[in-house]
Amino acid sequence: MNGTRQVDDITRALSRHLRINPLACDTLEGISQWWGPNTFADRQQLALALRRLQEAGVLEEVHAADGRVRYRRVALSAIVDAQLDRLISGESMSGESIPGGSPSP
Repeated sequence: MNGTRQVDDITRALSRHLRINPLACDTLEGISQWWGPNTFADRQQLALALRRLQEAGVLEEVHAADGRVRYRRVALSAIVDAQLDRLISGESMSGESIPGGSPSP
């Protein structure tokens, strides 16, 4: 499996996790360990998937007092839910299908 496909798969898995656990918040290390240890073994690809979710407007970085960066959903809203659903289905935010995802309607 190539790197782009792995990042796509991680993006979908993270989107599913955020949809099911809307209050989830963790560091890169915590996400790698607890949100899907088998899926998120490659931290560089995980970081790329997190960046993709930020660019899609569904995830934000929070800089904590301890200096660590944590990631969480931007809001509990139907709009964010819809964006996550698009990412889960494999549709990019521009409406195009991403590799390995379901085709756009």
